[in-house]
Amino acid sequence: MKIIPTFKWLIPLILVLGVFSAGIGLFYHNKDETTFLFSNIHGQTVEIYGRGIYKNDSRLAGAGFRGADAVTLLVTAPLLALTYILSLRGSQNALIIMIAALFYFLYNGASLTFSAAFNALFLVYTCLFSASLYATIMALVTFDLQLLMARVRPGFPQRGLAIFTFIAGIGTLFIWLSEIIGPLLTGTVPATLGPYTTMYTHGFDSAVITPAAVLTGIFLLQRKPLGYLLAAPILILCALIGMVVIGQTISQSIAGLVFPISVYIGMISSWIVMGAFALGLTISYFHHLS
Repeated sequence: MKIIPTFKWLIPLILVLGVFSAGIGLFYHNKDETTFLFSNIHGQTVEIYGRGIYKNDSRLAGAGFRGADAVTLLVTAPLLALTYILSLRGSQNALIIMIAALFYFLYNGASLTFSAAFNALFLVYTCLFSASLYATIMALVTFDLQLLMARVRPGFPQRGLAIFTFIAGIGTLFIWLSEIIGPLLTGTVPATLGPYTTMYTHGFDSAVITPAAVLTGIFLLQRKPLGYLLAAPILILCALIGMVVIGQTISQSIAGLVFPISVYIGMISSWIVMGAFALGLTISYFHHLS
């Protein structure tokens, strides 16, 4: 596969939108920054972040968005730019990693568009989501799967990759279910709902990320070319999410949030460990391509 002409303006657009929104999110400050209390529609008292572009988000989410912005600026944007340049020079491995970076911007754009409190960057988030969505679709449908299969070397770890994608997909589902099953059974709402009206991340991950990971594992076991293509972006996305969780945890700690030890061990460490395993498997993936 060669870079299609549309990418020559679409990828730079995604980079500009992603860097601009992350830069504003991370560095913009408004006057009189202070947290304040807000009662949501369920009568819960929620602490609002009160800082920067995320001033109307909960303290948990606002600080989390800033942590993700740091990873976007320091890791994902440079990764997309570098792999785009190398793809223009004909690197097939760079093209696969570029698709993974597009997965990240698609995920991040959707998250900001649909879960962040409405702010001055709403149209930027929407454009980022749209550009990333169609760039990802075009990259997948124009990729030369037969060329990829011809590059697979003996010993390619499709079984190990399949097992990981099953664990990552189903594990993500169970992590989020642990927060929402109890409230659903008791007729209450999750403690992390904050000022919002629904649990966007829980719904999106359960409806999109889990099925994508499980289907990738199935395709790998069936030795279908699409499984070999999707495996790397899924792995790299997991590794990037692990970095995002680290960034979010640091940002939330700076904002004064302290979680119970069970959250650090059971939830935060789960994402980080999953990301570390994904990074190791990513290295193995490319090692077995000629």
